[in-house]
Amino acid sequence: IYDDGIAIPHVARYWIFLISNICSLLCAVFVLYHYLFDSTLRHGLHNHTLTIVLIICLIWELTDVPFQMYLFLYRVVWIQTPTFCIIWKILDAALYTSTAKLIGWASVERHILIFHENWITTRRRRFFIHYTPIILIVTYGVVLYSIITPMNYCKRPFYYFVEMCGYYSCVYDSATFTLYEYATGGLLCSVLIGFGGGSLILRVVLQKRRLRRHVNWRKHRKMAIQLLSITALFYIFYLPPVVLSTAHQLGVPSYVGSDYTRNASFFANYIIFLFPFACLNTLPKLRIRLKNMYRYILRKQIRRISPQKPTIMNSTRRNQRKTTVF
Repeated sequence: IYDDGIAIPHVARYWIFLISNICSLLCAVFVLYHYLFDSTLRHGLHNHTLTIVLIICLIWELTDVPFQMYLFLYRVVWIQTPTFCIIWKILDAALYTSTAKLIGWASVERHILIFHENWITTRRRRFFIHYTPIILIVTYGVVLYSIITPMNYCKRPFYYFVEMCGYYSCVYDSATFTLYEYATGGLLCSVLIGFGGGSLILRVVLQKRRLRRHVNWRKHRKMAIQLLSITALFYIFYLPPVVLSTAHQLGVPSYVGSDYTRNASFFANYIIFLFPFACLNTLPKLRIRLKNMYRYILRKQIRRISPQKPTIMNSTRRNQRKTTVF
């Protein structure tokens, strides 16, 4: 039996993922519904990147997470074919890296939305500055990993008792490509997320008095808090492994932090699990929205029960009429 070095038993991992996935799915659907159908939230440029990330979270939680749960429970992958393993690897790589890049871009874009609103005053500027980066990031991740992942010219074997069948493309045998992916997918995102959120809060505080008359600080304060609550997930689950990997690249022995790296790969899934809750925390008028949802569900339940009462009453009235006639 393969031992991945993680101390948590496989059965415990299954239940941890099951509970986390159900809660995260419900929260993601709730937040995404308001982002899409609330006109104010839908037209807010600062919510567009988060909406795409929420959609990625849903795809992840409906595909990658169940695949992992099946492996935890039965100790074998769900479908034991190379095609399934490659598709799983493409989904995992494209969704995870796209999420990090999108949050990195959101950390930069918040500075534009708050301090350089004149850059996006026209449709043309909004398209090139706001929409184009989002489209390019998502397209880049899907196209790149859809091309390089199936490259198996070195006849690398598949192991059907480990995550994603233990498969990775032979392209990673190239030190140049490995360094490129590390620099663009790990180091660059870490820099943007690490300094983007913190510098935004500092910039807001330092320039608040000077720009008070020109900026709607109540609105932009929410944008800054929203970004900080989201980037906090990456500070905890994403940045430390990247820092450790950078140390290894600079000459630190690979055995240093090896136990942490194995456990970090498991808990990195909580970036996806907790992301909807980070968005929920900054949803405006949250209490009112939760009350409206509760009332809607309650009305649905009442409607399901209430039609039975008129039927009973009508039947008793008919019986009374029959007895009266006789």
